[in-house]
Amino acid sequence: MIFHLLFEQSGTFKNVLKEQGFIAYDYDILNNYFQTDFQIDLFQEIENEFENLINKKQIKTIFTDMTAENDFIIAFFPCTHFCDANQLQYRLWNAGKKLDFNNKSVVRLLKRNNERARYFDLYLKFCFICKSKGIKTIIENPASSGNKNYLVMFSPIELSFYEKDRSLFGDNFKKPTNYFAINFDMKENFIFYDRNYNLKNVEKDAHSMSSRSEITPLYALNFYKRFIQDKL
Repeated sequence: MIFHLLFEQSGTFKNVLKEQGFIAYDYDILNNYFQTDFQIDLFQEIENEFENLINKKQIKTIFTDMTAENDFIIAFFPCTHFCDANQLQYRLWNAGKKLDFNNKSVVRLLKRNNERARYFDLYLKFCFICKSKGIKTIIENPASSGNKNYLVMFSPIELSFYEKDRSLFGDNFKKPTNYFAINFDMKENFIFYDRNYNLKNVEKDAHSMSSRSEITPLYALNFYKRFIQDKL
């Protein structure tokens, strides 16, 4: 089984999976941690593969040689336009302060709305690609504090698992997380695990690139044992 870690450059999941004897690669447009195996524009890869499937194009992409039997995707799909902080922006709350609905704010909101539409468009295309090709896929995205998370409300892929507190399974953050699975039954295997007590303040940078990349190897190992190990 080959694991493809999309929108990920820290090597955390990748290296844990390699320690378990699998082939694993990180894919991202950035390489800040010097762990990115394929530094590539994943949005363009998604667009190209969607064209292949819908319009019978023959553009070479990272998905071209993936098969249902040999490949597994774990995607840390960008959350900027789906998270709590973004919802507050639409309600004109910024840093705890209510902004006026004026010329400046409406232009900013229209721009943000167009950007979110673009990201959701890519999310839908990505899900369609994985579903169509039969590739086992898990999509990670932060959960909202309430029950109105954008992807939970609008994703055609039902929420597969809600992680209320990642720190219980070894992460640095208590940050809640949603997982959407495609072609894969994300049923938890209960295990004994070590807890990480070196917790950080999730409020400061919960949705930043750095906090996502700071998922600990312990959490990644427990994740593998809980959801993947006995299903391959």
